[in-house]
Amino acid sequence: MFNPQRVVAKRVSKLLMLSLMVPGSVFAAEVSPAVPHNVAAVSQNNNVPIVGASTILPKVAVDERKAPLTTGSVDWSSLNNQHLQSTKMLCGDTTSNVCFASQIEQAYAQNKFYPLWNTVALRNELTLQLQVLADSKMLPGIAQRLAEMKQLEQEGNLRGYDLLATDTYYVYRAFQNYIAQHRSVLFLSEPVNMTHSMLEYAKGDDAYPMTMAKLTMYRPTYVDFEPTIKVIQKFENLAPHHLLASNFKSVYRQGAVLPKGHEIAQVLYNLGDMSAADRDTLLAQPTITNTGIMFNSIKTFQKRHGLSIDGIVGPGTVKQLVMPYSDIARILALNTLRLSALNRNNDTRAHIWVNIPNYKLEVFDNGKKVFESKVIVGRDTRPTNLFSSAITTMVVNPYWNVPITIKQHDVIPKVKVSRNYLKAHNMQILNSWRDRTVISPSSIDWATVNPKTFPHEFQQGPGPHNSLGNVKFLMPNDYAIFLHDTPAHGLFSRNKRDLSSGCVRVERADDLANYVINYQNRSNIAPFKTMLDTKQHKVVSLSKRIDVDFVYLTAWVDQDGHLQMRNDIYGYDSPQAKPIKAKFITMKDFVKH
Repeated sequence: MFNPQRVVAKRVSKLLMLSLMVPGSVFAAEVSPAVPHNVAAVSQNNNVPIVGASTILPKVAVDERKAPLTTGSVDWSSLNNQHLQSTKMLCGDTTSNVCFASQIEQAYAQNKFYPLWNTVALRNELTLQLQVLADSKMLPGIAQRLAEMKQLEQEGNLRGYDLLATDTYYVYRAFQNYIAQHRSVLFLSEPVNMTHSMLEYAKGDDAYPMTMAKLTMYRPTYVDFEPTIKVIQKFENLAPHHLLASNFKSVYRQGAVLPKGHEIAQVLYNLGDMSAADRDTLLAQPTITNTGIMFNSIKTFQKRHGLSIDGIVGPGTVKQLVMPYSDIARILALNTLRLSALNRNNDTRAHIWVNIPNYKLEVFDNGKKVFESKVIVGRDTRPTNLFSSAITTMVVNPYWNVPITIKQHDVIPKVKVSRNYLKAHNMQILNSWRDRTVISPSSIDWATVNPKTFPHEFQQGPGPHNSLGNVKFLMPNDYAIFLHDTPAHGLFSRNKRDLSSGCVRVERADDLANYVINYQNRSNIAPFKTMLDTKQHKVVSLSKRIDVDFVYLTAWVDQDGHLQMRNDIYGYDSPQAKPIKAKFITMKDFVKH
């Protein structure tokens, strides 16, 4: 029988002698008579209960336990007869039944061979976080490991459960520490294989003890964890629906008869966009049209998905509507992992959050949202990079230094067509970024110019038509990405706003400039409007930096417990036939630059 007080090999005769020599020693528990799994007994030596599978073990502080008189060793017999498929999937090159045998030995030795998972709260927390990882499909084998742990617990094999839970903790720690340094893997949507080198990420002096505080550090930031888990589990447990994109042959406006109308009503109910009473009313009808209850429920669905809220069932709405429930669960779990890998910003310092698929910029100060604005982000052929940095400089009435991609693909081809292009767009040619001598356009034989080898640069002067608008916000990074205004404000009325060449255009850029200036709390910085009205180029260095995170989140549970989903504009949620260029998803941190 497994004595849950100790996870140590039985040396009965020696321990009996030691227990007689040292009354009250924890070794005396090793020779306690066996009790059935469903009966709880109390050791006469130290009043620590010997318990069954359903009993909660009290947490005993390490410094209150009497140390064994011998170092002991872990007894692996409780796992020897177990067929652990998960171990072969997680770490196929191991010769043991577990992945981290040596770390397990060390952990139990440090814990004086007491169980490590002896509270319900600790076990539940580990299970919840592992379930998110399993649902994300990012670590093959973890779902099987969860099932095996559950089986051991149900069988009353508490020694085996504790050993396997400890090994799984190290697996989970290795995965979390790995993605913390290789966050790009969360955007490739390819499973992570636990290679031998990856196992190194489980090591470290801070691995033991396994405490609730340590586990909760792996929880995602910025969202409520438990409600997110409930939503994931809800969609994992739903029976599949049968809606397909091929069911919808046209665009269905208000009043149109909907194909598969009854199935749509059931899906909208399962998604939380229609009440049970409304669903039952619709299911009783022989034909369902896009009116009344259905029309309003579709608009609710569109709002949750960041779509145009018009009630029209078109391609964008159909794409989200036919998504399998299992995909919804996987994508939400995947995005929850992305949240757990993000920077944990200091709430005492303002920071900006740009969620690319949501086309939105938000500013948080002292943990509260104080500002938000629509944004325009990079199109799929020129994605906005994912990285972290901090605004260090604000430029009023900026010049626009034309990036190399725009120079090669846009400006030079247009100049070759029309020599008036540069004058019409207030542009000049500079010898180079180092030598800013102005070059006359007439001195260049444009017919022979190769855009890829053209040695000079283009710069647009300040003014109402400047591509950067009234202001830009600069931050250290390797990608020439920054936030800026734009003269083309009509584009913000579009619902789908992946239109730029990588930089992020801010609809309320003037208001953001005012916030940035006020945040500096410096009397020597003129008001934004005053600087703007001078029409002169002005560079403002910021003594109080504002952190910026460019993130990619397509699914999350909001504060009201509602699932929010956004279109996967860059294809980071699902495996792609064409590999994603690594430079766009490095998730590098430039905050300290």
